[in-house]
Amino acid sequence: MKRSVFHLLVLLLITNLACKSNNTGSGNEVTLNGVIVLNEGNFGRANASVTVYNPVDKSVLQNRYENANGDPIGDVLHSVTEIEDRLYLVVNNSNKIEVVDKSSFQNIATIQIANQASPRQLVQVSDTKAYVTNLFGASVSVIDLESNTEGATIAVGANPEGIVVTGERAYVANSGFGNGNTISIINTTTNEVVNTLTVGDNPVSLVKQSNGRVWVVCVGAYGDLSNPDDDTPGRIFVLNGETGSVITNFEVGGHPGDLVLSETDGVAYLINGSSVMSINMNSFEILNSEFINRSFYALGLSTSDEGQFIWGADAKNFAQAGLAIQYDANGVKVDSFATGIIPGSFHFDSE
Repeated sequence: MKRSVFHLLVLLLITNLACKSNNTGSGNEVTLNGVIVLNEGNFGRANASVTVYNPVDKSVLQNRYENANGDPIGDVLHSVTEIEDRLYLVVNNSNKIEVVDKSSFQNIATIQIANQASPRQLVQVSDTKAYVTNLFGASVSVIDLESNTEGATIAVGANPEGIVVTGERAYVANSGFGNGNTISIINTTTNEVVNTLTVGDNPVSLVKQSNGRVWVVCVGAYGDLSNPDDDTPGRIFVLNGETGSVITNFEVGGHPGDLVLSETDGVAYLINGSSVMSINMNSFEILNSEFINRSFYALGLSTSDEGQFIWGADAKNFAQAGLAIQYDANGVKVDSFATGIIPGSFHFDSE
């Protein structure tokens, strides 16, 4: 599940539906070869899938992993990380990471995560090491990238989700299923937690700028489900990745979702309720609370020679095929294509 289990329970109660890489795009003088959409599928149904869209000829390939390997990928495809010529696909409820060749999608290895820890997001630490957060393990697993195996685990806060690495520090968002408010900081050399920061309620995702700043999306607490007035509003914390200190924090209201950062124009884009808001990354001022006046389940950003594009994923009724929509830098719709069930994350193949 992309969102925390608690968040999804709220969605289930409100909408009676069944069931969230950083998705930032960056780079100069590059070509966007493909848009990869991770479709979570329904929890417990093992119907997750991968959709690949070619922006040049507008072709769409569904079930990319299954077609390449003869078997479905598993139960709830949550996130992907590209390392060299490989993609590390984190399959949350199947407690595994599928390692595939980026071009062919053929399976190279399967990394099993012990104790049904429910892996969420993987980040590369060095040439030979990665970390993956474990939602039910209150831990981060150390992954050996040479043997493709899980090694030691590092105890962090309750229900960790997002993770980024800057310098010799890894930052881990401890959501606490809506009741957490901390960030664990790990020394990536010693694999030890060296500090714990207090941030806003329910920190879920982290996004890193090229200058080392770390943006923390705090979704806010839900309190009594029958009384929305006792919710706490969403906040953004911006950290100095080198020192771990808080640069600023500001309220965005509601219960925000995916955040992407455009370093080309210095604007952050944030899903919040029924729209996507834009935020100045230098002044931290909310520029437009309805930059795109549409609700999305996931958000992505690609930057290439062809231009900068914002990508929104519509999960529709969480039971049928979803929709990915492409927008230009002005928020004007450019194109769209069908996805699998519950499109929850974007990844961009650029070179």
